[in-house]
Amino acid sequence: MGQHYAPWQGPGVEHHGAWWGIVHLLPFVMLLVLIGVVIWAVVRFTARPMPLSAGAGPAPLPPRDTAVEELRIRYARGELEREDFAQRMRDLGGTDIGGRASPIDPPVPPDDSTPASG
Repeated sequence: MGQHYAPWQGPGVEHHGAWWGIVHLLPFVMLLVLIGVVIWAVVRFTARPMPLSAGAGPAPLPPRDTAVEELRIRYARGELEREDFAQRMRDLGGTDIGGRASPIDPPVPPDDSTPASG
């Protein structure tokens, strides 16, 4: 029997030595490089969101103070009196709640006319 040739070869086609195998691997290597670049780009651009432009979009939210939030929740539930809530807000550095909201219920001064017990 005669010599067997691969489909891309025929009689009279010379082999080019070791370079012939490298040329056939080149498209595969280029595909791997392309996949690597795509993965790098996805990781790079999703890790740190980049601002579109300066001043665009809503302002960032201020950091949350969980102690002040808990204090507000307890006051809303009625667990704290107004004065206690105001004092704790001042202690935590929160915003002052101001004076009494309702002038209908003015503070009552202590009655000094009663004799001291003792």
